[in-house]
Amino acid sequence: MIAAAGHWGGGPVWRVTSGEFPSNAYICGIDLPGGCILIDAGLDPAAIDAAMGELGVQPHAVFCTHGHFDHAGGAEYFQQKYGCPVYLHGADLKILKASNFLLMACKLATRVKLAQITAASAGLSIAVGAHALTFHGAPGHTPGSCVLQLGTALFTGDTIYSRGVGLSHLPGEDRAQLKQSILALWPLLSAGHTVFPGHGDSASGAAVRSDNKALLAFLGLNTTEEQHSEHYEIR
Repeated sequence: MIAAAGHWGGGPVWRVTSGEFPSNAYICGIDLPGGCILIDAGLDPAAIDAAMGELGVQPHAVFCTHGHFDHAGGAEYFQQKYGCPVYLHGADLKILKASNFLLMACKLATRVKLAQITAASAGLSIAVGAHALTFHGAPGHTPGSCVLQLGTALFTGDTIYSRGVGLSHLPGEDRAQLKQSILALWPLLSAGHTVFPGHGDSASGAAVRSDNKALLAFLGLNTTEEQHSEHYEIR
């Protein structure tokens, strides 16, 4: 299912939510060969590719917020079909390589092939036309989780949701480190930035700071408020 999700400051953002384990993939319109970049490749690349066909674009590159199968599992499909590079923080290569094991552990039928990864690092900025996409290191959900910033858009994967907290109970998760990472990124969450999470709806950074009660409680910033009942978790 494709939906207009917002704007990153230099072009539109469309969200595709699909797959046996649904997650958000984001198609960002940009002035580059192919007409777009893809943020997170999901677990149903054919559906994402069909959405690109409707929009008349092809991916110039794929950027992954982290290595879990529902965010990076479809990347190989686009690399093989379009010859585009796939970027992922190097610390998550081990998690990506465990994708099919985790799919079996989660009792999911889907299996994936692994893309050839261009390893990114925290603080890396990659030119995308006249703009730059920056990897903000945010370890905790996974060792190599990153928040990807493109213009006014923050693609937060499972690090920050508009509602709830991204706790997965999977190997590699570190709750204390996740808390530290989110607090370090807290200044980016402003009215001028939009959070596009890996699951659930987008919201302004300011709305996340004020309305995500579960996140505030997790961070110890607003422990007197009732925690929000809606969570998105990988089990």
